[in-house]
Amino acid sequence: MIVAFVGKGGVGKTSVASAFALELSGFGKTLIVSTDFMPSLQFIFTPNDTVSVMDLTENEVSTKWEEKYGKDVIQIASEFMEVDEDLLHHVSSAPGVPEEFIISNLIELERSGDYDFIVWDTPASSSTMHLLELERDFYNHLNRDVKFYLKLKKKFRVSRTLEIIDAWKELAEDTWKGLTQASFVLVTTMDDLALLQSDDISTDFNDMGLRIEFRICNRVKEIDLENEKCSIQIEEFSGNARKIVEAMRPSIRPALNLFTNSKNREEDD
Repeated sequence: MIVAFVGKGGVGKTSVASAFALELSGFGKTLIVSTDFMPSLQFIFTPNDTVSVMDLTENEVSTKWEEKYGKDVIQIASEFMEVDEDLLHHVSSAPGVPEEFIISNLIELERSGDYDFIVWDTPASSSTMHLLELERDFYNHLNRDVKFYLKLKKKFRVSRTLEIIDAWKELAEDTWKGLTQASFVLVTTMDDLALLQSDDISTDFNDMGLRIEFRICNRVKEIDLENEKCSIQIEEFSGNARKIVEAMRPSIRPALNLFTNSKNREEDD
């Protein structure tokens, strides 16, 4: 299963996600994936940890995209113009292409069966929402793309193009389904602006049909047990990145119970 940590920049998502991954690794094989194009997981984890670590950089994602979809892109583009691999390199680095591939790659990792848990350390909320909206729009547009190509098909030589688009449509449907089954955890701090922004993020996710499981408030100056905004509160810690993550782990443990209870309710429903 995929557990994604979302929220505005600077609230400590990476630290919280890392502490959660370390705790989850006691229950099964765990992978933590960062899709921030300026990843920092290498400063937290060591080869001695039982957590597998993957930083998906923009260049790496573009290369993987070319390997998986390159021939299909050239096949479709050649219906309309003479093309070569230079076009493929241009397309693979175009805005939105690496981002769209990230989610399908995450779903493939989850479906591979190689891991019991995948913890997704997302970039700042605006980038994450852009990423999720791209995936949703890709899913929606492909239905129209099939109809558009059917209108043009008679004007061009017979090819595998329609078959390719149908395969992409199936992939998009499967990827979006995987996203709706993922668990999203919202990380915020306790200042008024951050809390207001976290409310907006929750609303945006709900509008997209994606559910925030619970909210974690980080860098809390004073623990308030009556605070209804936060399912989990983590006090502020100092030190290097790894020391902060280790200090967080006792506070993170109740989140595992919340996560389990949420999944049990979902299965009961």
